[in-house]
Amino acid sequence: MVVDEAVAATIRGQSYPKVATFVASCAERMVQVFTGLCGGDPARSGDVDFVVHAVGDLWKPGIPDGSFQGYVETLEGFQELEPSDEEIVGVAGIYAFYSVLALRYASLYRSSADSEDALKCAHACLTAMGQLDQNIPGAEFFAQEAGSQRRAILEPPLEDLNSGHLSQLRESDRTVGRKRLVAIQSRLSG
Repeated sequence: MVVDEAVAATIRGQSYPKVATFVASCAERMVQVFTGLCGGDPARSGDVDFVVHAVGDLWKPGIPDGSFQGYVETLEGFQELEPSDEEIVGVAGIYAFYSVLALRYASLYRSSADSEDALKCAHACLTAMGQLDQNIPGAEFFAQEAGSQRRAILEPPLEDLNSGHLSQLRESDRTVGRKRLVAIQSRLSG
């Protein structure tokens, strides 16, 4: 697994609310990519609305575990996660897949509290950014994602509602996600 060893060890030893912040942060960075790639397709408007709602709930501490299990089941019905004999080869399809996969694992963590699901979420993000680096000369998206993960694991637990850190973290993650989207869109037009 490509997840930084220190991050993996911290995730395995952290409380549920701290890791919940971590997976929300990972999903936020990737969901920006999904909404940007799929938002212009009227047939996907329901999917886009769903992922925006789901990632919003990841930042809320009081959402019941059962809701997140329902989110996992809905995401498993997305075209990106449906079983297929054909490999995903299109640029937009690849990054939409990783975005949905990261959100699925983040939701799975919130429904199960299994740290391995949080690590799979982190791994999906890193794998996507590693692929992006391979396709854009001089890009450092993988290193940026690894740094984002190291910072996110140190943030306050999700239930720390008095903390402005979480809103700053979320806004920072959105900015990072939008920059990724611009890079991916430049590949699509180039």
